Amino acid sequence: MKKATIITVAFLLLAAATIFFANRKRGEWIEEKRFQMATVTKIVIPNVRGSRAALRDAFAAIDEVERMASRYIPDSEINEVNKGGWHKLSPLFLPMWKEADNLYKLSKGRFDVTAGRLVSLWGFGPEGREKTPTEEEIQEALKYTGFDKVILSNDHVYLPPGMQVDFNSLAAGYAADRAAYALMAHGFTDYLVDAGGEIVCSSVHGHVWKIGVKDPESEEETAVLPLELGAVSTSGSYANFYKSGSNSFTHIVDAKTGKAAKTSLLSVSVNTSTGLRADGMSTLLFVLPPEEAKKLVGGEGGLPAMFIEEIEGRLKVTKNVEWLRREKAGK
Repeated sequence: MKKATIITVAFLLLAAATIFFANRKRGEWIEEKRFQMATVTKIVIPNVRGSRAALRDAFAAIDEVERMASRYIPDSEINEVNKGGWHKLSPLFLPMWKEADNLYKLSKGRFDVTAGRLVSLWGFGPEGREKTPTEEEIQEALKYTGFDKVILSNDHVYLPPGMQVDFNSLAAGYAADRAAYALMAHGFTDYLVDAGGEIVCSSVHGHVWKIGVKDPESEEETAVLPLELGAVSTSGSYANFYKSGSNSFTHIVDAKTGKAAKTSLLSVSVNTSTGLRADGMSTLLFVLPPEEAKKLVGGEGGLPAMFIEEIEGRLKVTKNVEWLRREKAGK
C-alpha cells in the first residue's frame, strides 16, 4: 500500500513523567523547581559546595533557550526569523535548526517545523485563538508550509516571506541539554534535569535514576525505565485539545491536509542520548502511523521506545525490544 507523505507539526504537549530515586538519602541531594517555558522545570543535583551556583546557571540556560525559541516572546530570535528573508542564526539556535533538518529528512517530510501558521490557525499558537478554520483558510496556510522551501547555508537561514516556524517540538529537550551542560561546567556528573517531561540525566557514582511514564488516563505508572545516562521524552495529544460543538480538536496538525491529525496513539516515549534528539524523535514517532513508527525504531539495536494506544476503548501498551531490555537490566 502506498503511504501518504504527511508533514506534521510539533507543539506536542509532553506527557508527565515521574522520577524515582535509588540510593538517595535525605540531605545528600538538592531538588529545585521553577516555572519556565510554560511548564514546571526541575533539577536535582548533589548537595555539595557550589550547588547553588550550578543551579543558578542551569536554570538560566533554560531561560536562554526560551528567550530564543518562544513565539510568545515578542523580541525572541524565532520571531525575528519569522519576519522572513535571510537571518544569521545565533550559535545557540543553530543546533535546533540542524536537528529539524535531520528529522525532516528522516521522516520523509512528516516532521516539519514550518507549520507555524497552521498551528496558529487551529488556535494553538501565541494568538491563543480556539476556532475551527474554514477550508479556504487551511488551503491558504498550506501555501506557507514545507521545510524544503527553507534555505540553510552554514549559519544563515532563508525563510520565505509569510512562513512561520515553530520549534516547540525541540525546545524543551534542547533546554534540558543546555541545563545539563551548565551543570557539567560546574563539575557535576550526577544530575537530573526535567523540563516539563523532557528528562536528561547522568550518574557516574552508582546512582540509578528511575523514570516513570504515567498512564495517560490515570496517575499510575505504565512503565519505569532505569537510567544512568541519557534522555527520555514522552509526547502525547490527549491533554491538549479544545472542543467546538460536538467535535474535539488536538494541537497536532497534519500539515499535508492542514487538518487536525487523527491517531490511535495516546503517547510515545523514547530514550536517546540527548534531550534534543529525544524530544524530536518522540514527536516524529507520534505523528507517524503507529505501525510505521514501531517499524522505524526497529527491534534489537534500535531506539528504545514505548507506545500507548487506545484501540476500541481499551489501552494497548507496546514496548519494543530495546525498551524491554533496558527495563530488565535495571531490575
